Amino acid sequence: MYARTVAASLDSPRVRRHFDARPGVTADAVRAEMSSPSTVGRALGQVRGSLVGYRRAVDGLARTRTERARARSTVGIDVRSVLVYPSVSAAVFIFIYTQSSGLSLWAELAAFVGAGALACAPTFLAISDSRSRQNLKNQLLLVGYTLSLPFDRFDVRRAAKSWERDLRDYGTPRAAIQVIEQLMGADPHSVLLPGDFAGLRSATDARWVVTGEASRQLERKLAALEDGTIAVCGPRGVGKTTVLQAAARSADVFSVTVRVPAAYTPYDLVLATFTKLCERFMAREDVEVPQLTRLSGFVRTRQHVRRVFRGIRRSLFFGIPAIALITLGTAKTVRTLWDRHREGVQSWAGTTGRWITEHTEDIWQGRSVGAGLAVTAAGLVFWRLGKSDRWRRRLLRWPGVTLRLAAACLILGPIVSLPFDADVRRHFLDALDLHAKGLGVTFLLLVMIFISLGAYILGETTHRHVLAPLWKVASALLLALALWIFLRIAVIRGILLDPDNSARVAYAVAGMLLLKVSSLRVRSEEPELVTKCRDHLIQLRTTQSTSAALNVGASGPATIGSTHTSSLASIPPNFPQLVEDLRARLADVAKHVKKQGGRTIICIDELDRLGSDKQALAFLSEIKAILGVPSVHYLISVAEDVGAAFIRRGLPHRDATDSSLDDILHVQPGDLTQSLNIMDERARDFPKPYVFLAHALSGGLPRDLIRYGRRMLEMHSEIASGQQASAVELTEISRRLIVEELSDTLGGFRTLLAKQQWTHQNATWLSGYRVVMDQLRTACPHSTTELVASLEYVAASGVAPATGPVASLPEAAQQLITEASAYTYYVLTLFQIFHPEDFEDRRTRASTTPAGRPQFLAEARLELAVSPHTARPMIDSARAAWHLRPLTSTLLPAVIPAPRPQPCTSASCRRLV
Repeated sequence: MYARTVAASLDSPRVRRHFDARPGVTADAVRAEMSSPSTVGRALGQVRGSLVGYRRAVDGLARTRTERARARSTVGIDVRSVLVYPSVSAAVFIFIYTQSSGLSLWAELAAFVGAGALACAPTFLAISDSRSRQNLKNQLLLVGYTLSLPFDRFDVRRAAKSWERDLRDYGTPRAAIQVIEQLMGADPHSVLLPGDFAGLRSATDARWVVTGEASRQLERKLAALEDGTIAVCGPRGVGKTTVLQAAARSADVFSVTVRVPAAYTPYDLVLATFTKLCERFMAREDVEVPQLTRLSGFVRTRQHVRRVFRGIRRSLFFGIPAIALITLGTAKTVRTLWDRHREGVQSWAGTTGRWITEHTEDIWQGRSVGAGLAVTAAGLVFWRLGKSDRWRRRLLRWPGVTLRLAAACLILGPIVSLPFDADVRRHFLDALDLHAKGLGVTFLLLVMIFISLGAYILGETTHRHVLAPLWKVASALLLALALWIFLRIAVIRGILLDPDNSARVAYAVAGMLLLKVSSLRVRSEEPELVTKCRDHLIQLRTTQSTSAALNVGASGPATIGSTHTSSLASIPPNFPQLVEDLRARLADVAKHVKKQGGRTIICIDELDRLGSDKQALAFLSEIKAILGVPSVHYLISVAEDVGAAFIRRGLPHRDATDSSLDDILHVQPGDLTQSLNIMDERARDFPKPYVFLAHALSGGLPRDLIRYGRRMLEMHSEIASGQQASAVELTEISRRLIVEELSDTLGGFRTLLAKQQWTHQNATWLSGYRVVMDQLRTACPHSTTELVASLEYVAASGVAPATGPVASLPEAAQQLITEASAYTYYVLTLFQIFHPEDFEDRRTRASTTPAGRPQFLAEARLELAVSPHTARPMIDSARAAWHLRPLTSTLLPAVIPAPRPQPCTSASCRRLV
């Protein structure tokens, strides 16, 4: 069994993808190591629960065999115990024969007493003697253990299969992974292999979203506020949109989400919000949103017929056979009832019609003044009731209530009529007569029902997987046998086959049909709020025009006339009117949703893309007129500058946030634990060292974290295709990723520096960046000396170059150079941490201090966005924790090493480049 599970685990994709990751990691080497006692013990320890179950089943089988052998060895020949079996069998035969012989009550009782005496006498003789009693006990034990032996064997096979399945799925694969990690040597997790990375390919799919503290904090804020505006702020890429979407997807939430493009105007935002509000509310109320682009009448009719047929075809599939069978079974009865009551029904209908005609004529002719006044008063009252929503709903419910009452009478009437039927009453009294035949059958039925109930309870409570279904099957068979015996009783057949039962069934079927008809709902009047939303949609999305023409003239020898034409055209609502309409309709919708126990949320996303913070604040000032609607929560994603302005409220500084926002939620970048959770959800086969690198480069921002993870997979594919191997080391991935990231960043800084004013004296700074970028593009992959020297020079570029005098720099250029040098210093640190081998050992030594942990590197990355001057001391601390020398002016190279004229052409480099 163990060999089979080892072979299956080595053939699984989870284990097979590690083969040939490094020299010596082969299937044969892993298979040989899996046979060692220590590895076997680790594999069995992973499935301890199923192993204990298997051993328990084996012990139970061995115990049954032992007890069976002991009982067999102690069984002897004894006349008293042997006589028990034929006497009990004869008693059972007499009992069954008595039920089918039609004997009287006293004859049945005499047979029962005789069978009981026949069974009890030998049994009493056997248990009265100690030797016979022990022999009978051993015989019963032998029978019981013999019958239990197949079930115990089945339990062993079932437990063995369960243990083998767990060992194949969990035990040996985990042990094989541990063996592979041992064979790989140092840094086994620094190898990137193909695996499950589906979550990195879909960054916006809600399936891969990991709920963070920000979402939980927002839910608490929403619960604490009846209504209001909450700003969600944070750096770009931190997950503000994800937080808003998580709040909008919550249960019992009616939400409208509007994204603000860069060129949005306040009028466009209000218009889009109003339109989406109407569409979302109509969809929530299961009302079709009007398609303002009209199709032809034929196409609309065809689509409607297709939808109707699609909805009823399943009902037709089952309904037509059911109607045919019911009609066939009740046709004769219905015809008989109609022939019997036709004259009475026609007479009653004619009398009623004549009465109504006569009284109507009297009222119409004025011969019945009182009835005329009563009818007039009834009309006025009926008209008045139509003005009341409550009475209108009651009047609409009356037909359904009447039909349900009629259905109840038709269904319960046949049941109530049973005691009044002479034949049914006679059969029922015969069944209660204790002196009639069949008392033994009744007793047998009760015994069988109780035994069936006990068998079902045993099937539900037993813990043996084999006996549970057997007990339930035995219970069902006993119930079926009891029903068969019950239907063979003469009085029961007389009650069931009563001639009037056909009419009772017909009445019951008619009652059920009326009950079904009463459940049909008359299409109610469209809610007023839905009508208003439809009207608003037509107003907001269409331009309506109406024209009228009047021609007046006289014909004759000469035609004289005039034509008058007038036209009306709707104009779009102005901004104040649009705001008022939106607030009114939104308040109505929120009130309606609140009555149903829900919450209304309006999400305004991407407000931080409106250029600068001043533009965002100005935009917020324009749209704050739609804020503050009762029972409505507004969630607005803003930049950190807007959040900081709200924090400074009450100070001399004052802006739109003072009167627009009620609370603010700061979404902080994730820590290392959250990044590990995100990558574990999206890419479970992503090794931790690669998550550390992505976390350090992204600073904990989820968007950048996913982007760097996806870029690592792209590099893995590029390198693996060039090497013709699936395994790629961390040294290769980290070098390529860091060099690419730094090259793109320095290219951006050089573009910004090119916009400054340069002279011949200070152009050395700008040309130095060009040399470094050439160095990054042609750097030798198997030697980092030249690359590190170039990066060290740029990282300390605050010091004047050693090649000749340099003129002073413009202030803007100096700031850009300072930022570029700090970022280069940070990236150089990451390169010197992740590129060398033995990453795990160095990380273990560095983690003894807080500055040596991966989270500290992410914090330093975030500090670069605040100030390069405050970030440099943090980078120095991280370098000290990782035993890297800090950069000082005395350690700078004299010049930047010259770049290679072309990429390295050695054989080892061609496989990587």
